[in-house]
Amino acid sequence: MKVLLTGITGFVGQNLMPMLLEQCPDNEFLTLNIDVDDAVKKFPSALYSNFKHVHTTDMTAVKDFNPDIILHLATITTSSNDTAIIHPMISANIEFGVLLLDVLKDCSNFKLFVNTGSFGEFMHDSEYYESAYLYTATKTAFRAFLNYYSSLAGFKYITGVPYTVYGGNMTVKRIMDYIMESLDSPTPIGMTAGEQVLDFVHVNDVASFFIYVINNFEKAMSLDNGANIYLGTGKGTSIRQLAALIEAREGKKCNIAWGERPYRERDIMYAVAPIEKNLKLGWKASISLSDSSDPANH
Repeated sequence: MKVLLTGITGFVGQNLMPMLLEQCPDNEFLTLNIDVDDAVKKFPSALYSNFKHVHTTDMTAVKDFNPDIILHLATITTSSNDTAIIHPMISANIEFGVLLLDVLKDCSNFKLFVNTGSFGEFMHDSEYYESAYLYTATKTAFRAFLNYYSSLAGFKYITGVPYTVYGGNMTVKRIMDYIMESLDSPTPIGMTAGEQVLDFVHVNDVASFFIYVINNFEKAMSLDNGANIYLGTGKGTSIRQLAALIEAREGKKCNIAWGERPYRERDIMYAVAPIEKNLKLGWKASISLSDSSDPANH
């Protein structure tokens, strides 16, 4: 099978690549990258012999490769709603994807587009799209183009919806990193009141979803077109509960000023994956917070 990849130098992508190398040795991979040199440095051909890295603008390489499937992880993720982020975010999260779709529609072997969404697209209910943040609004907007090109060209698309991802190779600081940092901080680290209930899913579990789709291709193709697969554990943990868990494991107190920072505008206070909706595909997370000796699991 020929697999097209985007976003391999991002958070999930960097953790996915070694898993693809180990678990999908018989597949061919083409990766699209803004910085090809960085991709080659991180994933050299001497080790990743069944991978070829090209620039995101090299659509001729995509046509020549003629993939069966794409794993589309490339994105700009931000909690900012600043005007300055609008153009680069729309360029990365919508325009780049549409340009890809326009090429893929003419690829004779192409069958499945595996998209990556966000739990922030579902502010109140997983049945209805209501974006909590500007970033997630771009993710939802891209779905309209997916639906159009799917109808036009006859390929299928599904979307993996990650919840609160932790562990692995850190590319940006996340909630768990700030809590861990507070253990040795001489001054309190300001946080919200910590009442948000979130579904903490390990990055290796998120990566395993993409592996599962490749290795269970026919099962993925049997899903309804446009289906969401909710990438979480189905268990909610508040940020304060997470801090208490880390304290118990580390034998130290977190130095956190709870309530010093306000909640974000339109912040989601409850986000737990409805994993019962994943039964048809059969994928499920295997790592829980209680499984790890280190909750941050770096």
